[in-house]
Amino acid sequence: MKRIYLASPYSGTKAQEIERYRWACQMAAAIIKDGHCVFSPIAHSHGIAVHGGLSGDHGAWMRQNQEWMDWADELWVLTLDGWNESKGVAWEIERAESINKPVRYMR
Repeated sequence: MKRIYLASPYSGTKAQEIERYRWACQMAAAIIKDGHCVFSPIAHSHGIAVHGGLSGDHGAWMRQNQEWMDWADELWVLTLDGWNESKGVAWEIERAESINKPVRYMR
């Protein structure tokens, strides 16, 4: 069982954020069905932010995400529209590479 950190873009219009959240949840579910353990900052944190009154800003979540990145065996990047423009995804890729985690890109 691999421990997967699933990176994906989030910020945008409200409609984009909802769609990106849905895709992150679906991909996280697929990874679980494949027998792996997954952490998706979007799937796991969106509800906490919305219902807990927390900011969705990447800077507010960086410390949390860094701990999960250290836990993971690999970084998988969900290449939704906007992934290559996302500051959060760029940080996640840079962080993974700096600690020698394999990076895999998925559609």
